[in-house]
Amino acid sequence: MAESVDLKVLETKAWRLTFQDGIWDIFFGLLFLGFGFSALANQIFDLGTIIILIPWNIATVLILCLGKKFLTIPRLGFVKFGNKRKKTRKFILIFTTINVAFALFLLILSYIGLSGWFQLNPLLDPLIIGFLVITFPLSIFGFFLDFYRLIFYSILAGLGFFLSELFYPITGSPFDIFLSFFLIGFTIVIIGLIYLIKFLQEYPRIKD
Repeated sequence: MAESVDLKVLETKAWRLTFQDGIWDIFFGLLFLGFGFSALANQIFDLGTIIILIPWNIATVLILCLGKKFLTIPRLGFVKFGNKRKKTRKFILIFTTINVAFALFLLILSYIGLSGWFQLNPLLDPLIIGFLVITFPLSIFGFFLDFYRLIFYSILAGLGFFLSELFYPITGSPFDIFLSFFLIGFTIVIIGLIYLIKFLQEYPRIKD
């Protein structure tokens, strides 16, 4: 029994350690940066936001995968987690699917003009949208993944649309959205780089 408890403690430590390399932080920071850059490029080059976001997000996923492969695994080794972690991943996949469907529903409402039914005021609306589409789902991810910094990042990102409303009278569109999500994404990337540098210093590569 004691051995079983020890193994669970070790697995939990190993799981949480996988988030201490800063690569996941950089991943989410780049995603939010991409949202800001896509809004700016969409206005300048008259391209659809999705057309810009797809290659950006693909590159961001590649950075995540390559960072884990060439920086994390050579220092921590490869860990195969138990059924509890597998169930957690399955739950997150289902929750992600529901959340994406809900986000698409909100986008459809905005395109067909029905979102006016839910308008409260110019500052409260972006707070509600940011909470429902960004803060709430990412907080769930952070909680179930034991990646608690993600909860903090989700709050920052959820304020993105609200900040853009504050920037709009000063910068106009699309610099309001760009500046808002650039500041948020850049902050998260910097935090991730700090964690990454500490991780590389603390954990040398495992010799073959």
